[in-house]
Amino acid sequence: MKVVIGIPARYGSTRFPGKPLCSIAGLSMIEHCYKRSSLSNYTDNVFIACCDSQIVEKVKEFKGNYILTPKNIERPGLRVACAAETLNLDDNDIIVVVQGDEPLVRPEMIDMAINPLLNDKNIYVSNLCAEINDEDMNNPSEVKVVTDLEMNALYFSRSPIPSSDHQEEKTSWWKQVCIMPFRWHFMKKFNYSLEPTPLEKQESIEMLRAVQHGYKVKMVPTKYITKSVDNEDDRLEAEKLMLVDDLYKTKYK
Repeated sequence: MKVVIGIPARYGSTRFPGKPLCSIAGLSMIEHCYKRSSLSNYTDNVFIACCDSQIVEKVKEFKGNYILTPKNIERPGLRVACAAETLNLDDNDIIVVVQGDEPLVRPEMIDMAINPLLNDKNIYVSNLCAEINDEDMNNPSEVKVVTDLEMNALYFSRSPIPSSDHQEEKTSWWKQVCIMPFRWHFMKKFNYSLEPTPLEKQESIEMLRAVQHGYKVKMVPTKYITKSVDNEDDRLEAEKLMLVDDLYKTKYK
């Protein structure tokens, strides 16, 4: 069984143009994502799925792998799926989508997310999740998730869930962490066969497509905290964290 990691990257971000190439502690963000993903214990291949010559040139500079995709693809997961079609994967191989705006991603996080698929052939997709604080609970940029007793997702939302208005016992509040391993057969089905669902469109959360079509999404808790970069303030915060990060200082700088 192969495990491959795809990192989607697009130069023309509306909120932060050129985001994949922004500098964080002396390296481009996409290089951080690539080098840290390459430290996973399970991966056979890491590639950047991209459509822009600027990104291709940067990837060549740090001798990374890339696969070109059409420019008109909007969704990151679909960009990775399109790129992966060139890899001759078997249906039960695992392809991991690691977002290209997570420069502090940990290889341990990737390994944790992959483990359920390695251990159970009946699991088709998993996501990491982390406990969320009160402030982020009300932030619509953070995707919240509630699960069943076996940590399968019941629902994802940008609104605070579960409600605390009538709580008799406080439970953990979880947010989605965007590392998403798929079995290849399910990634193809998810992107090319399953119709987008009403709740997916209402919440603007792709994983609701799987849930609303009746598929299980295994959630995997992690205590690692990362920092996604969507604007200049995020970049500055990520740089501060990077400068004291052990991987950056010892493994790949």
